[in-house]
Amino acid sequence: MKAANPRLTLYAFHLRNNLAQGEEQPVDDANHLWEQCQQLGKKLNVPRLESLLERLQDNQGKIAISPSWDNRKNDYIELLQSERWLSFSAIPNGSVLQLRGAVYPLQIHDTYAVDITLRYPYPHVEIDQLAGLNPQGCLKIAQSNSLLGQTLVLFAQPEGKLNDIQAFTDNCLNAIVPELDRQNYRLSAQGKFLGSPIFEYNNIQENLAQLSHILIWLNYHPQTETLETAVDYGQPLINLLCCRHKIIYAYSQSRWCNQQERKLYRQLDGKAKGLQHLPSEPTQRLKKLKEWLTELSQTAFDYANHLRDLELHRTTIETNNKNYQFWLNQLKVISLYKEDNLELWQQFISQKSEKFIEQINTDLSYLLPSQQLFQQMIETIRGIVETEQAESDRATESAAQKRQQRLELIITVVSTGLAVSGISSQVTSEPVKTLITKNQPSDSPEAAIPLYLSYYNFLDVLFHIIVGVLIALPVGLIVWWMQKRSNRIR
Repeated sequence: MKAANPRLTLYAFHLRNNLAQGEEQPVDDANHLWEQCQQLGKKLNVPRLESLLERLQDNQGKIAISPSWDNRKNDYIELLQSERWLSFSAIPNGSVLQLRGAVYPLQIHDTYAVDITLRYPYPHVEIDQLAGLNPQGCLKIAQSNSLLGQTLVLFAQPEGKLNDIQAFTDNCLNAIVPELDRQNYRLSAQGKFLGSPIFEYNNIQENLAQLSHILIWLNYHPQTETLETAVDYGQPLINLLCCRHKIIYAYSQSRWCNQQERKLYRQLDGKAKGLQHLPSEPTQRLKKLKEWLTELSQTAFDYANHLRDLELHRTTIETNNKNYQFWLNQLKVISLYKEDNLELWQQFISQKSEKFIEQINTDLSYLLPSQQLFQQMIETIRGIVETEQAESDRATESAAQKRQQRLELIITVVSTGLAVSGISSQVTSEPVKTLITKNQPSDSPEAAIPLYLSYYNFLDVLFHIIVGVLIALPVGLIVWWMQKRSNRIR
């Protein structure tokens, strides 16, 4: 089997801006799409394509303009304004057939888009040789965080009458897709555009961000080629595909948000169960509760952010649904009224996009009430912390007060005793000394006087100590009783 004038086009879409970073600042990997085009230039040995990024940048290194979120006059900007298309020729390694190619870079509102077309300048090409339009799978943009998606479109005219058109398209698919990826593709829909059949293939991937999309459009109607060059279907088609990939990308991001929300909820559930197994020791329990309070505040903030993002993704899908339908209607206007069938694109809205919105609404119905649980949990732990802290403060204050009272009691008793002893010693010391001297025998030697004085001095000191203790004890009892009474009143 042979195909006439085949060409393969890659439509790829990459975010330039997002709401989080604002209109002026591009996303971190905004130039990823153009860098991948330069890599394609290296693979095909096309210097003009290798310098694409420099061609797109202005003197300040910027590409195009910042989108205005409330003004859509500049929604469709051709980034190579002077020449529009960057044309080139190439002969891939291992091939004897020459390729003609062109790159058409665009900015569609907040998104970079590119149309990379490779074709054979030969009227007759064997089906197996279609692989040269995608040598080693080079017409594929490597995955990045902001890559929205990509679609391959093969436009070819079968030579002769086809007995099995499905077998022909399957052979075309096998030719343009690398061998390792062929088994992943399934025919998902088919229809007609400009009078000729068009087949849609999707690969099977768990990660929606890695989905690949292929359209095989056969030039199988007498008017198709004439209409294909006469009508301007390029802008509606690329806008339609851009909306399609934005919807799928937003839904894939919503799945990630949903997973993060559920992880955070499991953390909340673990903390709720952990309240029943807190340490019994007050200090350790209070420390643990304070740690949880800090963790849950951050967790609740992250939970609220993911909820906001989930709602933004839903809004993105709803907005692009409307835009998708608008561009689909534009394609219907230029299609052949009785010949064409664009149901293959219409069913994307009815069968997938609406289900995406329904799923996000279901997620939100489960996740929004949990946000209140976070707040209730935080308030509960905060209340416990305040109660525990107040009790701890009271216990600390009570212990300090008791220490202070004991010190005051000791000072009072000791100072009272010393004061009474001092007064007593001043009152009695002189009479005792006189008595000792007076009672000495007249004939006793003076050397015996110090012995008598030492004995009586000892008795004198002991007497004063006893007097001080006898007076200080009642005073101490009175002070202790007054402190105890004061504590009861408090």
